[in-house]
Amino acid sequence: MAKKSIEYKGVLFEDSIENYLNRESASICQFLHFLCIEDISKHVERAYYANNRWHFKYNISSMIKLFVVMCFRKLSYEKTVSSLTEEEAILLSFYDEKGFIKLPSEKTLHHFVKYRLGEEGINEIMMLVGERILKLAQIKEAKIDSTPLEASRYDKYADYNSHCECKMDKAHITMIGTFPVFMTHTNGKAGDSPELIKHIEALKKMNADIDLYSADTGYKAFTNHADIWYHLHARPVIAYPKNAVISKEGEIDRIDHWVNKMWKIGGDVNASVEVKLKFLYENERAEQVGMYLRNQNMRDRLFLGLYKKRGECEPKHGHIKDVVRFDIRRVRAESRKLYSLLSFVSYQLLILQKYKMGLQREIHLGGFIERICLIRMGGDWS
Repeated sequence: MAKKSIEYKGVLFEDSIENYLNRESASICQFLHFLCIEDISKHVERAYYANNRWHFKYNISSMIKLFVVMCFRKLSYEKTVSSLTEEEAILLSFYDEKGFIKLPSEKTLHHFVKYRLGEEGINEIMMLVGERILKLAQIKEAKIDSTPLEASRYDKYADYNSHCECKMDKAHITMIGTFPVFMTHTNGKAGDSPELIKHIEALKKMNADIDLYSADTGYKAFTNHADIWYHLHARPVIAYPKNAVISKEGEIDRIDHWVNKMWKIGGDVNASVEVKLKFLYENERAEQVGMYLRNQNMRDRLFLGLYKKRGECEPKHGHIKDVVRFDIRRVRAESRKLYSLLSFVSYQLLILQKYKMGLQREIHLGGFIERICLIRMGGDWS
């Protein structure tokens, strides 16, 4: 496994993560020390430090790793900074050229997260990490589901969701296999279906190459079927209600009828089904395209087998909530989206590092990360 070298007070130190795998516990900072995110930090520098009025005093990748530590340890800004030992500060590269430890204050970390990056910057980091995960994983199957971000029962700003029986906001998460790549945040009563197009656009921007995109009945709209098929060139594996029936408008004779009806603008009934569906989608008949796609799912005996893979969503959401803070308790209403995205990105970065380690050698992380968190990050992360 590749080693990492750092120079501290004129002395070159070499270390490898293999030296820590058999220990009963190790710091999260040791884990993050081997995480390479220089491309991400350079993007942040170009995007958010280009203005000459801004300057940066601390290494950007170190600041990103520090907010991961904050989310993982579930501490405040102040307690996160004060919790770092001298060794951990060195591992996160918080020292100057003379070798003196130079930690940011809690106000500096807060400013970096909330004002320098903000929701826009965290979203961009999420996209960059998601794109990297897509390239590494090479998995052809995606899925989307929402999970509650629980609030206090006394929270007057959070919606009460009768299905989940709690006050909450929602996180809508797309995963490739079981790797989370994109998330959006809504209030607790928001519908799932309208969020899907944002995830489709994000996957398209990441150049995702997938064959299947699964979702539950919350996303059952015909237009969602069509959007997945058209934009991602993937099969929509979306659950349908028990009382669903074959849609007549989705039958091939009705497809031909509408294509023929628009012959003046290029409709060709002799073209392949795929070409005809694309033509209808591009001419305001997306719902009919969705009807055809759902009809095919209802007739496919293998559909239920494909849909069962979506069952991986709930355990993964539970794992996110175990590893990082993923709720909105004691968070100001205007900051909830920011901090839910921050926790999600922190989890993504931890997953990315574990997966990169696993590519070099099969690794069981049980007992690697500090305290009981060793158990939280152990086991199968695939």
